[in-house]
Order: sequence, then C-alpha cells, then structure tokens
Amino acid sequence: MFRRILRFLLLCLCVLAGTHPAEAQTKANQLIDQMIDALGGQTFLDVKDIHTTGRFFAFTRGQLSGSDIFSDYIKLPDMERVEFGPTTRRTTQINRGKEGWKIVAKKSPEPQSPGEIEEFLKGLKTSLDYVLRFTLEERQTTVQPLPSEMIDFKRIDVVELRDPEKNRIRFYIDRDTHLPIKMQVRRTEESKLHEEQYSNWHKFEGVMTALFVSRLTDNVKTMEIHLDTADYNSGLSDNLFAPPASK
Repeated sequence: MFRRILRFLLLCLCVLAGTHPAEAQTKANQLIDQMIDALGGQTFLDVKDIHTTGRFFAFTRGQLSGSDIFSDYIKLPDMERVEFGPTTRRTTQINRGKEGWKIVAKKSPEPQSPGEIEEFLKGLKTSLDYVLRFTLEERQTTVQPLPSEMIDFKRIDVVELRDPEKNRIRFYIDRDTHLPIKMQVRRTEESKLHEEQYSNWHKFEGVMTALFVSRLTDNVKTMEIHLDTADYNSGLSDNLFAPPASK
C-alpha cells in the first residue's frame, strides 16, 4: 500500500512538473503582452525612431551634482545621438553600432574609446525600447513570472527575462494600468544592479511615454530625466548619426 501511495505521489509530481512551466510561461507572456498593449500595442512596436528633448539632473553618491538640457535622437536598433547643452557650448555623443564619437563644442569629432562603445551597446541592448521590440523576438530569450509585490500601496506584477547573453531583466508592472513602474537589469558577469523608474505617463502619437525617468545603480540615484517633448517616426536621416567632417 505504501509503495502504491508513493508511486501515486511521484506521478502527481511528474504531472505538476510537466504543466507548471507551461502555465508559468503563459502567464508571463500575458503580462508582457498587456504591458506592450498599454504602451501602444502595434504602434509602439512599429516605432523606428525617437526624438526627445528635456532636462537631465546628474547625481554623485546620491547627491545632485549637475544639470543641463538635452536633445536625444534614436534610430533603432543601434544608433543614437545625444546633444547636451545650448548651441554655444554643446557637447554631442554619437553612437552607430560598434562606432562612436564625441564632439565637444565646435571642435573636431574624437572617437570614443572601446570601453565607452561597449558600455553604450550593453546599455542599449538592456534598455526598455530595445528589449520589448527586439530581445523578446530572440529564440533564446526566456520569460517567467515572479511573485507580485506591493509598491506604494499598489499591487505590482513582476516578470523576469533572460536574454541570449543571460542578462537578467525584470519588469515591475502596475496591475491596474499595465504600465511598467520600473525595470531592473543585472548584466552577466556584473554585480551592479541597474534600475530605471518610470512615472508621469503621457501619450505622444499613440505611444505612451514616461516624462519622468529616474536611474539608480545599486539603489543609489545617478540621474533624473525630465522630458518636455517626444516625437516618433519622424524619419530621422542616417546622416544624423555620422560625425561631421573634421576641420
């Protein structure tokens, strides 16, 4: 009798082991789909380029250390141009895949170091815009739901992704609005925890956009971004992501 009970229990465990992962996968996919729908659905996914303007605030050891205006141009999947400051003292950073340049004021462009380019690519491929539009389509990407949490008196759903490079990416999703309140990234072979927090959502051209973004590393604030404008699919030219000819 004991052996029969034991065999029955083992059979139940095997059945549970076979069905639970599939159910978990389905739940995780549903949460991701709901989040993408809240962000704009197919309109969000079809975005090819993004232009935002606003002001950023830099923090050192959690304390405010600087501030300036910026204009950010992104052409997916791997081009970005960021202009800091007014025209008279503008600093520009341009990245185009595995190439990168810096332009200080009106001086000739200088190539970025290999370390700077590598950091750009790591940040790009673990960004919200890239992950939701490209990483999810990778066959090696896995998703799973984690236990929900209470944050600021709201029930928050949590989904974890592992991309092909084995970076761990977590989305914390408001159960009512289905919008992400934050995203956490722990890159492969790094101990640091990178976090972005999102709030003050507004719709621009059918795409929900967080006008306030806070960035933290190991729970210490490093930057705040306050957007004024957001423009999608304006047809940015590839020439915008190439350095001007040296003088």
